[in-house]
Amino acid sequence: MKKLYLIILLTLTIACQKQTLVSSIDCHTIIHGVGKTCVPNNPQRIIALNGSAIDSLLVLDIQPVGVITNVPDLLAEKVTHIPKVGLDGTVNLEMVAKLQPDLILGSVYSDSRIYNQLSQIAPTVLDEGETNGEWQKNLLFYGKVLGKQEEIKQLLQKYQGRLVEFKQKMGSKLSQTQVSLVRVYPQQISLYLNNSFAGSILEDAGLSRPAFQNQGIKGKSPFQIMISREQMSLADGDVIFLWTYGVSEQTENSAIAQLEKLKKDPLWQQLEAVKTNQAYQIPPYWNVPSLIAAHAVIDDLFRYLVDEKQ
Repeated sequence: MKKLYLIILLTLTIACQKQTLVSSIDCHTIIHGVGKTCVPNNPQRIIALNGSAIDSLLVLDIQPVGVITNVPDLLAEKVTHIPKVGLDGTVNLEMVAKLQPDLILGSVYSDSRIYNQLSQIAPTVLDEGETNGEWQKNLLFYGKVLGKQEEIKQLLQKYQGRLVEFKQKMGSKLSQTQVSLVRVYPQQISLYLNNSFAGSILEDAGLSRPAFQNQGIKGKSPFQIMISREQMSLADGDVIFLWTYGVSEQTENSAIAQLEKLKKDPLWQQLEAVKTNQAYQIPPYWNVPSLIAAHAVIDDLFRYLVDEKQ
């Protein structure tokens, strides 16, 4: 009897060890915004539910099997052939399940309320970024999730390398150029701070900001401040970059109409950057937290601040 007990105990021990070994080979534990998840070591069918996740996959040459419908333009053109699973924050769980993912990537901000349902479909990881200025942190996080940390670090080194070149070409004018970031909404305008996506790139580039915009705590809201028409002077700088964006076509058209109205406003026309023709309208990718968009923003910095000065 004692011998039989020992055999059973040994069998169970070996089985447990095998299970532990299989688990350690098949997945790795990731602590994220709502808990911890054992992520497959080599996922083949990944669904990305936000721009940061989509960007992280694309820069690593990984094609998602499903993405949100409202993908920002710069990223959308790279995933036109990928099935859509609904709007950011209101994804269709049935569509997600039909794609048979083995990993789902999302955010606490948009997807925490359906996390339990998502995690029943496939292992789910939610990043906890609160501001879009945390794009590099999110990129590194997804690199860890996907087991591609070194690749992400190398990609970020290339990003920093381009900014080193930008600083060199700007020379002494770098610290003397204050850059204002203005977003035009259908009914008002806002100023983007240092902890916004675009603000973080300007900071990495060594560019200074107008005094009022030189604020914002990394990882903490707000990353933009709405201003009234009477506060228009706060939007001034040596250079102004401004853009519009709307989730829907109607919202975007309303924002464009507001921009045209703004350009005719005497208070806007009195701004120094406007008078010196250094107020530039740029695409909405200046507000798309991603490495792909970051390189597009750097292209614009060279175009407007370096090429214009040569």
